[in-house]
Amino acid sequence: MQVTAEEEMAELVRSCLPELNGVEAVFVRDCWLREPTMPLAAFAKQRRLSAKALSEVRERALVQLKGVMARKGINSLADIV
Repeated sequence: MQVTAEEEMAELVRSCLPELNGVEAVFVRDCWLREPTMPLAAFAKQRRLSAKALSEVRERALVQLKGVMARKGINSLADIV
């Protein structure tokens, strides 16, 4: 069985979860990795986040993932494939 690029990316992101802060890690897990993914509105309601707070969580999650991947030596998609 061949592994797809999507599965490889999901595994890479999953390996970064322990290094993310609490709510950002939960956001990535629930809204990106879990099947079926949780809609953003449902995540915000469950966590009692305003639209602004949700936007900030999304932004911090991306910044933190970028930092974790950089520490792992991944600076672009070319480093993954």
